[in-house]
Amino acid sequence: MTTPNALFNAVQATGFKLSTKSVSVNVHASQLEQLCEKLSPLFERSKLKHSQHTDLQLLLGLFTLHHEKLLHQLNSQQQSLMAMQSVIDESLEDKHAAAFKAPLVIEFWLTMHLWLFVQGQLEMDYSLANDYATEASQLLVSFTPVSADELRCEWNESFYKGGNILKEFAGDSNGILGWITKLFK
Repeated sequence: MTTPNALFNAVQATGFKLSTKSVSVNVHASQLEQLCEKLSPLFERSKLKHSQHTDLQLLLGLFTLHHEKLLHQLNSQQQSLMAMQSVIDESLEDKHAAAFKAPLVIEFWLTMHLWLFVQGQLEMDYSLANDYATEASQLLVSFTPVSADELRCEWNESFYKGGNILKEFAGDSNGILGWITKLFK
């Protein structure tokens, strides 16, 4: 995709950056663009229909809806996806097998990052976001080389990035004590 669409522009405006240090799933910027292109028509219709809402609120609704759809698909296709991944893992060397993931797994992983990032920006309840990340990590762990806890932590990092906690920590003159105080307010 050479021209960003409305959803891609809105995602970029939030400050979302695709993690380059992920060890759980290897995702490229083009896959983020493809997801945005796929969901852009729904986002644009939502903007017209619900013009009273901010883009961030619309992103929350869009990614919540998409998360639920993908969660249902993963639950119903888990056995066949695991069988496919098993064949790939057995047929290829580890370094090559790691490059092959079902598109549904990649899309779900990416949607989780976007969804939790938006929740963080909206200063939503962390415990609820953590519960979602825990549930999703249990489902996706069989498709990644990391533990469910590591996957959950990776997604929770997006929640915190969305809430700018890491940025506040870096700019806070009180150091870690100030950051912890803000965290528990």
